[in-house]
Amino acid sequence: MADMFPMGFVAPIADSFERILNASGNEFQIVRRPMTPTDKSRTIAVFPTDWSALADDKLIGMGNREPYQSQYRVRIESSYISGDTEEGRRQFSIDAKSIRAILYRDTAFHVALTSLTEVFMGSTEKVIKYDVLRQEFMAGKTTVGFQYVAVTELSITTEIRP
Repeated sequence: MADMFPMGFVAPIADSFERILNASGNEFQIVRRPMTPTDKSRTIAVFPTDWSALADDKLIGMGNREPYQSQYRVRIESSYISGDTEEGRRQFSIDAKSIRAILYRDTAFHVALTSLTEVFMGSTEKVIKYDVLRQEFMAGKTTVGFQYVAVTELSITTEIRP
């Protein structure tokens, strides 16, 4: 059985990163959880962070006034560690840009994510759109050099039908 939302969003995202980023012999580690301090360089972590109802969208006739549309957020963390600051900044920039490009441009990812549907307790929830909201960059010194981190926020909007 496939994971229910929000965890159901993680597989198509992680699978797309793995398929595209590791295709040319790169060695990205794709994990389906938040990043930890012991993760190696070129780790990409994918995990859901929150759910919210779109406040004015309620289903008429439903006893519990369930929201017609919901918004989930998924966080994507990526890390690059390097002893050489020039190389670290260069590769980190490429990796961060690649994550955004896959989310925006990869057709297989788009099809996989927008075809997700979940049936639960008599209602069907379906992905209707997604947006890359922002990407935040951080850098810091470690015992082995510099660590560069990008945090990308993805918003996924779903629609619920009884």
